[in-house]
Amino acid sequence: MVGVNFKTITYPFRDFYRRVRNVFRWLPTIWNDRDWDDSYITEILIKKLEFTRDFYLSGKSYKLRSNETAEEIQEAINMLHKTRDSWEFYEEPAVDEIDKKWGKTTFEFIPLEGRHGVSEMFSKTEKAVTPEDKEKYSEDFRVAMKTARKEYMKDKKEAYKFIAKHIDGWWD
Repeated sequence: MVGVNFKTITYPFRDFYRRVRNVFRWLPTIWNDRDWDDSYITEILIKKLEFTRDFYLSGKSYKLRSNETAEEIQEAINMLHKTRDSWEFYEEPAVDEIDKKWGKTTFEFIPLEGRHGVSEMFSKTEKAVTPEDKEKYSEDFRVAMKTARKEYMKDKKEAYKFIAKHIDGWWD
């Protein structure tokens, strides 16, 4: 057996182990996956980027600048987290600003007569008492949400542009 070494013989077994390990590390992400929402797609992409980042930080990479690559990937992860958690970064701050101006809004759900499990929602905002105030509050709210959505879309595009620009360099 000239030219055959231990690594050549054990490779199929190591490869099988690597594949099984990969299934188990992906299992929690796939288990929680659903087909109806874009946040699940983003979650899978984030998880893949985390695994790739961890590889570059593991010391197993042959890449000369593996730490810089890991930092770049972490930047992409951070950008994706921000857009995945849009309420926290976009809508909630907008609602907080509206609340400062108009006071807190409370909601009441009143069951509809003859319609089991169906309720009508009513809202009441502290400083929006007159019909004119309510109209102005509604307009302020619409503008705030539209602005938050615009900022979200801008950041989302920047995140994917960043990934598109750098992803070809994320190989070992």
